[in-house]
Amino acid sequence: MSIAYYFVTVTTSTGFELGGGQSVSEMQTFVSKAKSAGKKPVFALGGWTGSRYFSTLVNTSNKRTQLARSISAFMNKYGFVGVDIDWEYPNSAGIGCNNPSGWDAANYLAFLKVLRTMVGDSNLITAAVSVNGIIGISGSPLSSFADFAKYLDYINLMTYDIAGPWSDKTGPTSPLRTCSSDTSVTQAVELWTSRGFPASKILLGIPSYGISFTTKSSTLATTSVDGYSSKIYQAWTGVTPKGAPGDSNAGGTDVCGNTGSGGYSGQWTYKQLISEGLLSSTGTRGLNGYVRYWDSCTQVPFLWKYSTRHMIIYDDATSAGAKAAFAKSKGLAGVYVGIFASRHDF
Repeated sequence: MSIAYYFVTVTTSTGFELGGGQSVSEMQTFVSKAKSAGKKPVFALGGWTGSRYFSTLVNTSNKRTQLARSISAFMNKYGFVGVDIDWEYPNSAGIGCNNPSGWDAANYLAFLKVLRTMVGDSNLITAAVSVNGIIGISGSPLSSFADFAKYLDYINLMTYDIAGPWSDKTGPTSPLRTCSSDTSVTQAVELWTSRGFPASKILLGIPSYGISFTTKSSTLATTSVDGYSSKIYQAWTGVTPKGAPGDSNAGGTDVCGNTGSGGYSGQWTYKQLISEGLLSSTGTRGLNGYVRYWDSCTQVPFLWKYSTRHMIIYDDATSAGAKAAFAKSKGLAGVYVGIFASRHDF
């Protein structure tokens, strides 16, 4: 099965609406083209900046029914055949201004039951989920995720953003193995399957972007982890360098109402690494002072430039292939690509 996801909606205090910059005509074109290509068009609801009101939208029976009815009506009106619930995250402040509750997990499950009844078995219900599982009232992952599988066709396991500007050392956004942090693709799949969620309903996330750092030292330190030599984990300055052209550090007001000076994302797509002359067209060599390294522990490549101490850690066909092979070996449903840029630019 091939699913085409279209991220169009964010939660509001009374339901949901199209996100900024989205148009109905563009959405309708997407649905039409997806169906013509034999794909199943599914719209995603929520996201990092759009999950603020999930908790309050599902905290009573009447509200759960109202939200489910609105989703069903939206699907029917625009021709979608499914919905992806991207609640980031139940019982978590998420971006910082969510209104989480210890009862989020229970209310989420109750909502999915209502939603399944509302949309029927012929339409898809998927969910984007954390590598840390669904957090229960105790503040720890639920002991079982099996009940969620009764109503979900698939979960999109967000096995990326494991490292980033918040990290105390450099590292890959999507390490296959647990080599330094406690989190990895392998660990996340083990958590979900060991707590009763069927492997056959898990789609593994592969990032289409890389992240960048400036290392403190002009020498890459080598660490040994479980018999593997790794140079991907280094001390860094803590200031994210500018990413690909177009990356901006302009300040502004976020969805929580916080005003800040901003900062670079430091992100690059694989395509940009080649077009900007940092990586050869074959992806096998660094250019213009950059050296390409392959980290055997995390199964991820990175570029590093001695003169600037600039490091870019990314995924390519080899690392994506390793994750896909892992997904197949574990009996997962498949993989999906997580993007941050335009869908035309990765």
